[in-house]
Amino acid sequence: MRLGNRILLMIAGAAAFAAPAMSNSTSARSQFDAAIAETKSAMMSDPAKALSKARSAEHLAKSLPQRDAEIGSATAAWLHGEALTRLGQPAKAEPVVAAALQTARKFQPNSKLHGDLLKASASIASKTGKVQAALPTLHQAFAIYQKLGEARAQSLVLQNIGSLYYDARDYKRTIQYYDQAAAIYKDDPAVNVALHNNRANVLKEMGRTDEAELEFGKAIKLARKMGSPFLEANILSNLAAARLQANKLQAAEAAAVEGLRYAVGENVEWRPFLLGTGAQVAFARGDTKKAEQLISESFSGVDLKDSTMAFRDFHESAAKIYEATGKTDLALAHLQAFKRLDDSGRDLAASTNGALMSAQFDAANQQLKISKLEAQQVQRELALEQSQNRLKSYAFLIVVGGGAAAAIILAMLFAVETSRRRRREMSEANVQLTYTVNHDMLTGLPNRSYFRNLVSETLEKSLGNGERCAILLVDLDRFKWVNDTLGHNAGDELLCAVARSLEEIVGTQGHPVRLGGDEFAVIVPKAGSDQNLHELGNRIIAKLSAPQIIEGSTVNIGATIGIAVSPDDASDVKSLTRNADLALYAGKGSGRGCTVRYEDFMQAEVEERRSLENDLRHALPRGEIEIAYQGIFDAASERLIGHEALLRWNHPTRGAISPAQFIPIAEEAGMINQIGDWVLRTACIEAAKWPENLTLSVNLSVIQVEGNGLVTGIVGALAASGLPAHRLELEVTESVFLSHGGKAEETLEKVRSLGVKLALDDFGTGFSSLGYLRRATFSTIKIDRSFVKSASHGSQDSIAIIRAIVSLAEELGMKTTAEGIEDQDELAKIRDLGCNQVQGYYFSRPTLTPSVDTPLLAQSAAA
Repeated sequence: MRLGNRILLMIAGAAAFAAPAMSNSTSARSQFDAAIAETKSAMMSDPAKALSKARSAEHLAKSLPQRDAEIGSATAAWLHGEALTRLGQPAKAEPVVAAALQTARKFQPNSKLHGDLLKASASIASKTGKVQAALPTLHQAFAIYQKLGEARAQSLVLQNIGSLYYDARDYKRTIQYYDQAAAIYKDDPAVNVALHNNRANVLKEMGRTDEAELEFGKAIKLARKMGSPFLEANILSNLAAARLQANKLQAAEAAAVEGLRYAVGENVEWRPFLLGTGAQVAFARGDTKKAEQLISESFSGVDLKDSTMAFRDFHESAAKIYEATGKTDLALAHLQAFKRLDDSGRDLAASTNGALMSAQFDAANQQLKISKLEAQQVQRELALEQSQNRLKSYAFLIVVGGGAAAAIILAMLFAVETSRRRRREMSEANVQLTYTVNHDMLTGLPNRSYFRNLVSETLEKSLGNGERCAILLVDLDRFKWVNDTLGHNAGDELLCAVARSLEEIVGTQGHPVRLGGDEFAVIVPKAGSDQNLHELGNRIIAKLSAPQIIEGSTVNIGATIGIAVSPDDASDVKSLTRNADLALYAGKGSGRGCTVRYEDFMQAEVEERRSLENDLRHALPRGEIEIAYQGIFDAASERLIGHEALLRWNHPTRGAISPAQFIPIAEEAGMINQIGDWVLRTACIEAAKWPENLTLSVNLSVIQVEGNGLVTGIVGALAASGLPAHRLELEVTESVFLSHGGKAEETLEKVRSLGVKLALDDFGTGFSSLGYLRRATFSTIKIDRSFVKSASHGSQDSIAIIRAIVSLAEELGMKTTAEGIEDQDELAKIRDLGCNQVQGYYFSRPTLTPSVDTPLLAQSAAA
């Protein structure tokens, strides 16, 4: 969503302010009318000036005769509120307009002023998140304008209603209201400009860019006839965005350049959006230098933490541009801003949709009450309480009797039928509202709030019948990769496909639910045996793990499932859900892609983990985190060639805690980037003191590679320490390619371009796809200790694997490092298999004060 449709509506509405007020013979009246005229004249071009004039008019109104003073004050207050709203202060405008509205209801009910204040009140309500109040208020204003024959004002109200549905992303209904607005009034160029521009924006959002271009063209012609550069700059910005969406790069650039000619002086507010579109065009053409220049100008003076929805798409483009130019800190800042606005847009659409539905329900409910009162009044007056059959018999009088009796019966039948019709309408609205409140808008599945009710009902029934019920929590694996690489539309399509798959697999056996994001659940009222539940979970995983075609691309995701059963594991909603979540957590920790049933020990493990996480948050500032260095040696000469930096945590009461235990906690708790940056910087400073022939090897977490600050952190560490880039080697595992393959490759390529070397750690222990070796330029492959040990004991499989890895590495110009060498036999076997480098306790143990002597004899280390 780019620029909101309300902008041109406000401009069109402001044209009404241009008509001069009638002068009064008295001096006070003349001064007041002049102040009102000046306020209206300034409203469109200078809201701040209009605000000042409106306040002056409020003061002058007090000099008028009593009734005129009341009406004059309300008129000035209306303009006061309009100016505040245009200046982005709707909360301040709200009490001002509310007080004026009370005055209008008292002294001039159903007048043009009354309608204008209702329209202003609705605008404030929509801008302050009170959409449910905005819709009926607009309907009231429309009814007043309709009675007064104010066609222009009616058209503006219909456009405002359409804009509410635009916010709710109900584009079909938006178009309907815009069409109605166009049919009612076509004589004002300003209104027509708004109609064509707003309709074009909706068509663009619907992907109908050719139709949108035609509508934008009509809007531009009208704006030129009006001589309004302000409108032209706005419309050209929207037109450029539509052409870019249609991949018409040259035409998009032309529109942006033309718009910039008008975006000067008072019209400069459109300049950032035109520059942003120009940056998008340049980036699409591969001109990253120009794209960076334009996007930098676009965001000049903009606070990224407080930018408006109009900048949303430009934040996403800026993130891509800055990442491509290596400015990862700026890329991260814009990505965070984009996520903030994107989440806000989704929340706005959801809340607006629900509020609109609720407002319609309330209106239907009010009509039902009116209908009932009308029917009761007719029944009292006629004293007819007979049944439907008797009414039908009386209907005969209509045909043969005529006169008053026939009229009475006809009135009775009409009232009863009206009551029934309105009751049906209310019932339908009630059903639709209930469905909206209880179901996820995207997938149509029950939502999180309804999930609690379903579980509660299921528990009550199962406990009463002495049966077992179960919850299966389903967490998608690698979904974020789809969202990040293919976009949110592809992500939404995938979520809908997952929902349909769950419905297909579960059938009548349970109730699939979407809890939010990529989290789903299945409620099973009759659980049966644990085996049945595991089979159901495994069928779900198999279905979701199959390749799927999303927007023309093949995607592979997976799922992990946690199960909790009642009454075995818990008998209330909160505890049962928590235990299923603990089982899910255990499944993720054991490698994902599995179905795990809750067990009691999982709670104890979580409490232990929570305690460790809390302690870990304070470990770095307290100096409990240290770096130990283990030597890496040339296999043939046993000469020291470098050290690997290994993280250590000395807990004040627990003692030494294994990295295998606390690093996953740091990753999940969001601390790994901070710790990783500290390790990198500290280790580089230490390595800079070593002889120039020694290298430093540092392990990277998958989270660090997936983040946006890695390259910046490496550059900072090298700069602060003075360590040459070629002496630094960073170790990653193949898991970096599993969730964010494309982004991992791009990040690692940037790292390598700095001159830093890359090592693939633990190769052979995971999926071990040879494709990983082609997806990044590695200098070293590290062979896990498990293969070394089994090969030394004669395992032909391990020997064959090591030999294959060594051969492959030689062909690709890489070295191999065997880890975990503990004795002479293992060293001999590894040498025999052709490994280039070795490390392990046979040579040296990790130490806080690394030796830099070369050669370092293995015998002295072993001693």
